[in-house]
Amino acid sequence: MNQAGETKRQNFNVSPEQEAQIEWLRVAMGAATTKETILRSISVMTVLYNYLKLGYQIRLVAPTEQIHLVVPELEPAPQSTWQYLVSRPHPWRRQLYVKGRRLLAATVWQDMQLNHLSPEEAAENFALPIAAINEIIRYCEANLELIKMEADEERYLLEQRGVSVEFQAAS
Repeated sequence: MNQAGETKRQNFNVSPEQEAQIEWLRVAMGAATTKETILRSISVMTVLYNYLKLGYQIRLVAPTEQIHLVVPELEPAPQSTWQYLVSRPHPWRRQLYVKGRRLLAATVWQDMQLNHLSPEEAAENFALPIAAINEIIRYCEANLELIKMEADEERYLLEQRGVSVEFQAAS
């Protein structure tokens, strides 16, 4: 643990899209540096989180209307409503896995799409109940943005290690 006054250097990679978002935020906040932008953003998120924890809600108020703003990153993890899917600890992945397996729900769903499998064929292929396949389809269709974001992150990490990630159709 750091003593008072000690600092620790942070070093992490960001995708070009994330870099553009940070730069946009830096300009919008009028911050002089990326570091200042990130530190001020952390302070804002901490304040918001602490108020939400006390039961407050975030609202945008105009003279004629009021909007309840939901910030997913600040919301508590939802109680699982999935019978066949679970979360697993991972440094950056947030999508769900098939319960009892180290198999991402998106892997099953993408395999179904790429190979034009029916739910019944996928159930047989992955040795899963048809109800699990239907749940995977519902989950993936409801979380397309998360799945895309994590695929982009994985692609980026592989490219950083020198692994080619271009799709090549079988001849």
